[in-house]
Amino acid sequence: MIAVADAAPVVRDVTSVTTYAWWVQPAEKPLPAPLTEREWAVLPLGLQPGLSALEALLYEGEPVGPILCCPRHRRLYAPVAAEYQHSLMGERLGVRGRDLSCPVDARHRCGCDGRLWLLPAVPGHLTDAAALADRLFRVRSARPVAAACA
Repeated sequence: MIAVADAAPVVRDVTSVTTYAWWVQPAEKPLPAPLTEREWAVLPLGLQPGLSALEALLYEGEPVGPILCCPRHRRLYAPVAAEYQHSLMGERLGVRGRDLSCPVDARHRCGCDGRLWLLPAVPGHLTDAAALADRLFRVRSARPVAAACA
């Protein structure tokens, strides 16, 4: 690393902030409970709307399960009940099988490093896909809309 005198420090724009005190498992394996004990499917989410929706569920007292976080791709993967994979709602949301893989594109050829599990304070649940979808809709609806130029 080369130091440059009188250079301004580089500050990375942080747009995903969590206010919930998540427990962190800094490795993908082993799978956290209840994933080793139940059938499940995965609902992929964007990092910021996903965190906001999950935290809304937690603060409302709704059960939230473990969430796989990929900082490189800015994605979250929420395990949900397996029956959502074959439902109309699950199809619309993009629920898939136990596939925890991230998208691979030309910018991220080296794959995913640093993926981790975010664990709620009360483990043992899967996140309810219907409740999560509702909170995602609310989070997206609450975003400020940029004013059009006159």
